[in-house]
Amino acid sequence: MTTGILTFHDGINYGAFCQVYSLFSYLRSQGLDVQVLNYKNPGFEERERQCFILPGNAELTARNMRKMALFEEAHSLLNMTPRLRSQEDLARHAFDAVVVGSDEVWNFSTELIGFDPVYFSHGVQADRLVSYAPSFGTVNAGDAIPDAVCEGIRRFSSISVRDANASRVVQGITGTAAPIVLDPTFLTDLSAQAVLPEEKDYILVYGFFTPPMVESIRAYARKTGKKTVALGYYREWCDVNRDIITPFEWLGYFMQSDCVVTTMFHGMIYSILNRKPFCMFMTDYRRNKVGTLLDDAGLAHAIAGEHDDPAAVLSGHFDYAAAYASIDAKRAFSRQYLAQALGLPL
Repeated sequence: MTTGILTFHDGINYGAFCQVYSLFSYLRSQGLDVQVLNYKNPGFEERERQCFILPGNAELTARNMRKMALFEEAHSLLNMTPRLRSQEDLARHAFDAVVVGSDEVWNFSTELIGFDPVYFSHGVQADRLVSYAPSFGTVNAGDAIPDAVCEGIRRFSSISVRDANASRVVQGITGTAAPIVLDPTFLTDLSAQAVLPEEKDYILVYGFFTPPMVESIRAYARKTGKKTVALGYYREWCDVNRDIITPFEWLGYFMQSDCVVTTMFHGMIYSILNRKPFCMFMTDYRRNKVGTLLDDAGLAHAIAGEHDDPAAVLSGHFDYAAAYASIDAKRAFSRQYLAQALGLPL
């Protein structure tokens, strides 16, 4: 069965790469002929370029270029179509099935991407349209939904989502609440491909932090005598910076960390996958995305506000045995959903 994946597949973003590579790897392990739709609309492409090519900052641009080269190598592991930039381009590539997701592909309100009907199936040529773990991000149930979004979502033969808010949005469109599945990073174990770092005894720092957060992280590091390692983004206040690394080196830093402080969805995910104590500084932007998994896994105590002390969170009890009782059941359900949606043997 020819199976396409439509998602945010080629951004310079570690979590985005891991989610598409995990889904790609899992579907191939099920015997499918998988190809990633190498789609990005021109506006998205240009706005993304402007984030990394900074005429007024040659040093940061050079660092970004080095990182982009590493991601280009990682993206070569995906079996991608030629570059597609329009619905007309998509129409020339037909599949037995196309899986849309995961990530915030259904968040039509982001300035970076812009409203793009393609992610809601417009222009996609497939006998089966399947969504797997998309999120609406900051779009809430009850918000005004464009007609093109509603029309596109009603074309799907199978719909699943990643969080409770997205399920409610879908219910408002179709009349039926969508089942909630796990992020695809839970479907495939990538640990054998991870590259472990030389560093040990460190607090992994991943995300974007306000001054109060920075002060509390530094205070916790002084209290514990551990160094801070900034991952993915340069942070001058950290002891060590590892912002120019491959996705597989990124995975290794999570595996070897003592604990994690993050504001990022996949920072939370890979803390859980590696059973690490973690502090998730909550932001309004990510509130809809993270709550469902943490509540279901009994890990909501890992959430902190801007002025909270991460020491109180990280010193708490992380009952991963209980968490994985929930996660393993949801993983089995998620795999069963994909099998049924794609017509695979159960």
